[in-house]
Amino acid sequence: MLKLYVMSTYENLINDGKYQEVIDELTPILANNSYNAEALTWYAKAQFKLNQFDLAIDSYNRLINLFPINADLYADRGLCYHLAGEAKFAIVDFNKAVELEPENAYRYSCRAFVKDYYKDYQGALEDYNKAIEIDPKDAITHNNKGVLEEKLGFAEQAQESFVNSNKIQGIDLDKELAKINTSDLPPITLPEPIKQKLSLKGYFNVVKSIFSTRKGITEFLRFLKMKK
Repeated sequence: MLKLYVMSTYENLINDGKYQEVIDELTPILANNSYNAEALTWYAKAQFKLNQFDLAIDSYNRLINLFPINADLYADRGLCYHLAGEAKFAIVDFNKAVELEPENAYRYSCRAFVKDYYKDYQGALEDYNKAIEIDPKDAITHNNKGVLEEKLGFAEQAQESFVNSNKIQGIDLDKELAKINTSDLPPITLPEPIKQKLSLKGYFNVVKSIFSTRKGITEFLRFLKMKK
């Protein structure tokens, strides 16, 4: 007999790290209805947690077919592409999320982080600035912008970004640094993508779900010429 969990139960299972249990319980439900939106949502999250990015992308494809103007779905699928090492498709999805919610600062800051990772520094700075323009009180965006500026050698601008971030958080940096022995801190690194060979179906579905105009296809082809 199938266990039909309510949404909060699936969320609890994922929070407890029981990803395979979520998949095992939802597989027969999706076998009966492959477009069950609630089941697909938690299925995709569990697949993502298990680094099953190709499978998660397929689940997000179906969700996007159901909800083609949901920016969260494109952002989540974009993260799957990013962690699978598919930079071009990741950026396409983050672009779509921005297009759907152009006044959402979080969309720009997420895209900026991915652009930074793939060395599109100018694009990342533009996105961070846009995010701050929309939401000037986002301390994390100020901080991430500072990290990028510091990496590019813009010391004064980086310092200003860090100061802004600290002010928003109410942090007195001098007092906090006095409490910390920085030599004991581990280095901070970005997560490395887990490169996977995605199926042709995965590539086809993202193109089909994104591009409905000639302009969109042209922009995509231009982006494909960029090196990873």
